[in-house]
Amino acid sequence: MTDAADGTLRIGVDVLDRTELRRLLTRPWFMRLSYAPEEVRLADRMGEERRLEFLAGRFAAKEAVVKVLGTGLLRGVAPRDICVDRADDGAPVVVLRGRAATLGPAAIELSITHKHNVVAAVALGVVTPAGPPPARTLREDDAPMSLADTQDEATTTAFLRVRIGQEDAHYGGGLVDGAHVLRLFGDLVTEITARTDQDEGLLSEYSSVRFLAPVRPGDYIEARARLVRATRLRRVVELEAHKVIESRPADGPSAVQILSPPRLVCTATATTVIPMRKAAARAPGTVGSPGAAAPRTATAPGPLPATTAKES
Repeated sequence: MTDAADGTLRIGVDVLDRTELRRLLTRPWFMRLSYAPEEVRLADRMGEERRLEFLAGRFAAKEAVVKVLGTGLLRGVAPRDICVDRADDGAPVVVLRGRAATLGPAAIELSITHKHNVVAAVALGVVTPAGPPPARTLREDDAPMSLADTQDEATTTAFLRVRIGQEDAHYGGGLVDGAHVLRLFGDLVTEITARTDQDEGLLSEYSSVRFLAPVRPGDYIEARARLVRATRLRRVVELEAHKVIESRPADGPSAVQILSPPRLVCTATATTVIPMRKAAARAPGTVGSPGAAAPRTATAPGPLPATTAKES
């Protein structure tokens, strides 16, 4: 909304699932990059869950503020240069430093709200005609520049097929533990980041893990992964494992059965984080950069089964 006399009103909005930050908030490099000293001091006085809520709210607020500034986090503005302090009545107050101070209006109004794990922030600011010209809020390829919203739409997948050996039996009755399937998932997530970022990444969490059928020695398991969301630092991957051949010891020592359709045994969603140096040094032609080519996709026999894991 623009008025020649009063200036241009800019609005920034961001929504964040606070669980995405839980692991990152334990890493000193992330705290140094993302938060001003005042924010860290306030957070350190709080209990674990309140600290997570507080810092997630501050991070969402920084995302909203950079949209008012007309740029993006890590694109000339470091998150720590946007300090969200508190007034005497507890209301959030935006303090801009460094390059952020040269881009922003004199004052930015901010509101932060929480519900369960969801955090939302809205920022408002008026840029006067005498101020710096409005910067583009989109890159040249029209991709959003917000740290939480930048996504790569090209499909990247990975695939494994393994036979479960007798040595993998863990429980009575010849049952294989669920951790064995999760190890397969971990290899797939590593391959995803190898393809997208030329780095193994750091697996930060699994969510929505569901074990749906038993796995026994002699079974053949197909595990598949699909990149469903890519932010500047995070990769979210859907995972599923199907049993395609089942051992049938009751029918004979070496009897097996081909399963048609394959039986879904496990689904999960994984979040992995790439190093900051990879995000900062990302060049054209890589995921999330202007002019990026679609990443190479691993091939596997047959289409991905219709039943897929969903991100929580």
